[in-house]
Amino acid sequence: MLEPSRLAPGQQRCSNYFPIPMKKLVTLLVGGLLALASHPASAQGWVGLTHSNYAGTNAAYVNPSALADARQSFYLQVVAADLNFDNTYLQLALPGAPWSREFEFKKEYLREQLDGQPKVARLAAELRLPSFLLTLGPRSALAFTSRARALVQADNVSEDMARLLRFGLSDASRLGLAGKVLTDNRSNANLSSYQEFALSYARILTPNTTHFFKAGLSLKYLIGLGGGYVRNAGVSYQVLDPQTLEIRTPSLDYAYTDNQYYKQSGFGVGTLLGRERLGQGFGADLGLTYEWRPDYERFSYQAKDGPRPDPTANKYRLRLGLALTDLGSIRYNNARYVSQATLSASSTVKLQQVDTITFNPLTHLTSTAQQLVGLQDQSRAFTSYLPAAVRLTADYRLNSYFYAGLLWQQGLLPARTVGARTLGLLALTPRVEFRRAELALPVLLANNYRNLQIGAMLRLGPLVLGSDNLAGLFGLTTATGADAYFGLALALYRHRRDEVRPAGSKARKGEAKAP
Repeated sequence: MLEPSRLAPGQQRCSNYFPIPMKKLVTLLVGGLLALASHPASAQGWVGLTHSNYAGTNAAYVNPSALADARQSFYLQVVAADLNFDNTYLQLALPGAPWSREFEFKKEYLREQLDGQPKVARLAAELRLPSFLLTLGPRSALAFTSRARALVQADNVSEDMARLLRFGLSDASRLGLAGKVLTDNRSNANLSSYQEFALSYARILTPNTTHFFKAGLSLKYLIGLGGGYVRNAGVSYQVLDPQTLEIRTPSLDYAYTDNQYYKQSGFGVGTLLGRERLGQGFGADLGLTYEWRPDYERFSYQAKDGPRPDPTANKYRLRLGLALTDLGSIRYNNARYVSQATLSASSTVKLQQVDTITFNPLTHLTSTAQQLVGLQDQSRAFTSYLPAAVRLTADYRLNSYFYAGLLWQQGLLPARTVGARTLGLLALTPRVEFRRAELALPVLLANNYRNLQIGAMLRLGPLVLGSDNLAGLFGLTTATGADAYFGLALALYRHRRDEVRPAGSKARKGEAKAP
């Protein structure tokens, strides 16, 4: 129970009793991590599949122009999923293989990374639902994709705040944090979960020449499944004893969607789509691809109406791509289940018996904050932006089967904008590619170029398995995150139509069908 305390002149007295979650209250008032709802930022997964000429609908998420001149005439994504986590605070250091019989996880295996720098943490989960790609003649393609995304991240959380959130106020003295005036400035926590439906169109802009161009566009309809944020503009606080926290001039704003929305009577799929939805929005992806085809004449065949580009072959020596992805936002405006407010206290607030505060539903958060520190600018709506990013890709064909791909991506959202953010990433991906099989081994500078990671992707017929962080996935060494993805798809491949070939003749060198 939260008890009032004797305050010095000028301090604000908390005369009411409120059962509220300790870590949620501390985080809200100080500006660290906040678990607002039960759903998981966008770390870029699927790096091993980024450059594949057989990625199907998955190519649209990186650059929608990649759909044109695809190797498949029809591609059906049955299901795919990805889970990615990374942080700069805790490192997993296992003494042995996690799959051994003797292995038992202990909290001591999680080691702090204490370098005095602000901490970040991100969790992204994605479920790619049934989607399809259809080639429309020799020059264009159409795709419909659907996926559910859940993104959680915290940025710029001070090291002191991260340690207090992990160990609690009772360990403040041991950590050397008791009695000090601590500062946590300009930290952010964002949560976003939504359903996405997208229609993509890509078209070839030039004939099969040395300098080849194609472009693509994806338009998205978004259904908000839940979200929230905390933006901290500067808070000072002091741990007075294991049960007492003093917060000075908090300056932050927050918003959330209440998870009681999913527990209401009569809730169903129609609730998400109808007038009682939590929120909706729109988005778009734009993409352009250039291919250098110095030997383009070799990749053609003789048809009844004259020479045609071979749709079964990868014709480029070098391919360059530029894309702007995840442009758009979701507006949450359900008056019953959406809350937004700004804290307005200008004096000091002292909280006692913090470690004994009990949990109650999130609906009590606003009324509690109002009583403790005061609120202003309250509303029943907020806007959350998609993790907008720019992506540059390059793919060089070494020979018929071996390729080397390069990916650079950078998030575009300003630091104080509400929404999940795409992590900065640079990746080099050598691969061997056949029509029914492919192996890629990406090397990544991930998590805003901070972590060196090794990944792998294997495509065997309809199945794709991969990870962008093998060390984290299998516990092979110290790791700060993990990543894994899989996909299941069916495809019909393109073939030469109306081909005319003299009896007994063989294909010329360079005309052989792509493996």
